[in-house]
This record gives sequence, C-alpha cells and structure tokens, in this order.
Amino acid sequence: MKMMNIILSLFILVVSANVKGASFQSANNSSPKLVTRNPVTQPTATFTNGKQKYFPYLDTINDVFRDESENIKYAFESGDYRWVITDFDISIDNGSPYLKKKFSNKKIEGLLKGTTYFISYIKEKIKCLVTQHMKKYDFENNYDGSSKKLANDLKALIYDQFDNNFKNNLIKYEREPKDEKLKKKAKKFFKALVQNSDMKIKGYFVKITKDQKGIRLTQNVSRYFNVNININKGNATHDFLHPKSNVGKPVAKPLRKP
Repeated sequence: MKMMNIILSLFILVVSANVKGASFQSANNSSPKLVTRNPVTQPTATFTNGKQKYFPYLDTINDVFRDESENIKYAFESGDYRWVITDFDISIDNGSPYLKKKFSNKKIEGLLKGTTYFISYIKEKIKCLVTQHMKKYDFENNYDGSSKKLANDLKALIYDQFDNNFKNNLIKYEREPKDEKLKKKAKKFFKALVQNSDMKIKGYFVKITKDQKGIRLTQNVSRYFNVNININKGNATHDFLHPKSNVGKPVAKPLRKP
C-alpha cells in the first residue's frame, strides 16, 4: 500500500529557523498560561509517491500550510521545564478508499478546506494537552512512564475522541463555506485525513534554571523523546541526550510577554 507523507511544522513557538518549542509546568506548579504570540515558519508537505498526478494536491496542501502557519502562535510558561519539538511528521495513507478515489478527482476545493480543518484540529488538541494534561506528568522522577502517558493522552485527544465528536458535531469549524456540498466534502476530507494519519513527534524535554544570572539549561536533566501515535496506538521512546546548541541556546532565552 502506497503511503503519502505529510511533513508538518505544526509547532508551538519558533525558537530558531528549524526548532520550535513550548514551555510547560512540572508536577507541582499551577496551570500553564499563554504568555507570548510568535509566528512559526511555513509548514511543508511531501509525498512519498511522487507521481505527477499528485502535484496539484501537494500544491494545495502547501498553500494551506503557508496561510495557516500565521495562526500557530501558542506558547506556555509555567514551571521549570520546556517542551521543544524539533520534528513533527504526519504520514497519510493515500491508499484508503476515500482518499484514493478523491485524489483521482481534479477538484481540490474540498481538500483545501478539509486540510485547514485538519491543521486547526491538531493545533487545538496540542494546546489542550499542554494546558490540561502537563501537570500530571513527572518527567524528572518517572520519565519513561510520563512520556508514554503523554503519548497515550495525545492519542486520546486526537484519535480516540474523534469519531464521537465528529458524529455529534462537537468539533468547531472556523470559516465554514456556505455551499452545503463543499461543506460536506471538506468534512469528509478532514475525517479521512485524521483516520488515515500516523504522527511522529520528536524533540526534547528541557529543564531550565532561573536565577539572578538569567535562564540556563540544567545539566544532565534534559531528555530526547520520540512520540508515535495513530488511531491504533500511542507509544514513546526516549534517551538521555543533551540538546544541541541550536536547540539549547534559544530555549534558554526568556519568553516574551504579550
């Protein structure tokens, strides 16, 4: 079965040209709050099946990513850990019956709007994870268990609740088209993208120290993580790796007040 990879830079905060991040609380701190609004670089899309007939769909997705990247502006400050995402890859199985059929259709209006819904949905679920779930994790004393718990919580938010929320119209859609046929097509594309996606998120959980000298990384307390979620599973692996300089230096900078 042929796969179509969509590489998304759906990140919370730009901290360098290729590194995006967010800060979050440790277990003993209060809930995170929004403290800054920084735009991110343009997301990009690639297809593993590079046949020319798929180029219009690739162009459509990249156009949506460029436009919607201006709206990805979340960052959270609360506590002494920061979550830095260096890679966010989403693979879409274009061998699924609906997508395979629709990718043979030259009309792309439904894909364009459905992709917009898809990006907005993921952004909202990541924001929900940071604001409502981060306080449950103990990355310092139970990193393995907390990482896997995070993966399963994110899977639950994005995948496990989707069918019920979609069926019962519990998902908010911004700027819905007035045309009823286009509206239905967009939602079908959105549903197909969610159900046939596989997400891999890589980066670091970085502990910082704040004192009179400023903000710096806490030595030997940072962890590299690799989270993989889809409709069937949620898993995470990790390693004790210190962030590279292009990650560590921007992370140690204070977040701007709005």
